[in-house]
Amino acid sequence: MKVLPAIIAEDQRQLDKMLNRIKGFARHIMLDVMDGVFVSGRSLDFDYELPTGPRYQAHLMVEDPLRRLGGLVGKADTAIIHVESVKDIPEVINVTLDHGLGAFLAINPDTPVDAVAPHISKLEGVLVMTVQPGSYGSPFLSWCLGKVEAFRALDGDLVIEVDGGINPETAVRAVEAGANMVAVGSYIVASDHPMKAYTRLVEAVHVARGLIQRE
Repeated sequence: MKVLPAIIAEDQRQLDKMLNRIKGFARHIMLDVMDGVFVSGRSLDFDYELPTGPRYQAHLMVEDPLRRLGGLVGKADTAIIHVESVKDIPEVINVTLDHGLGAFLAINPDTPVDAVAPHISKLEGVLVMTVQPGSYGSPFLSWCLGKVEAFRALDGDLVIEVDGGINPETAVRAVEAGANMVAVGSYIVASDHPMKAYTRLVEAVHVARGLIQRE
């Protein structure tokens, strides 16, 4: 069970500041890449530099993800690509894998599980958005957890990540629905005490996971 702080940054200075806030405790980090087209906001839409040590997911909320994959090599370990942004899903999975990146497919709240289901055998995991993508602080859409349950019914071993509106309460609900990763933006990085916020989340999801496994 992993908890990933999610980073939004407009420039390298802001990125460094955000990474320093979670330095020392976050071993897995989500990078929210936004182009101002697929979503309204912009983030990490420049040639950024990252410190070594953590493992990085690049969450590509962009109109043309294929064009971005080459720039992730040597930076990110995994590319998360929205099915809404591509026409040929098998192609984008194959290109992602050819670049040596793990491949996730993400779905927005209005996108059905069926858009991803035929491809899960080639994926490292799936990402279920529980907010409309593009900004921190949006309200959690609890009905999206039905998609987590549907994915878990399809594959008991699938990595299922949930992103959007995550706090200890909603993280536990995501775990109960079948998620085994949660990406967390404002609850951690906007906190006065990021490490304490992270620790509360980790404790909550691990307790929930343990209770489920004992049932």
